[in-house]
Amino acid sequence: ESPNPEDKNRKFIISYSLAKDEMQIYEPHQRNAGIIEGKFLEYSQVRKPGSSVDNPEYYTPADFAIGATIEVFSRKFKIADCDLYVLKYLEANASKFPEATIASIRAIHADKL
Repeated sequence: ESPNPEDKNRKFIISYSLAKDEMQIYEPHQRNAGIIEGKFLEYSQVRKPGSSVDNPEYYTPADFAIGATIEVFSRKFKIADCDLYVLKYLEANASKFPEATIASIRAIHADKL
């Protein structure tokens, strides 16, 4: 999400490392985009907005429901899609994740199941 119209069609990929509880964000190359694509964020833990330095709350996989918005360095990213592996992992470990997150991902993959 961005107030800048030129950002409307930009797509970023967010990768989350379950082993380290860290994420990275990058923008894949798009032909004739007129912008410089690439890495936005190296793998790191990202504090949620409003959490304190003394008692930080970090993003976890539970926060990445389809339609959710995450904020990183005052930039907002709306979660629009994920691969089928994510759904299979969440379903296999359903006790660790909110049902709403799993349901949102299941809905976008309904035609592939």
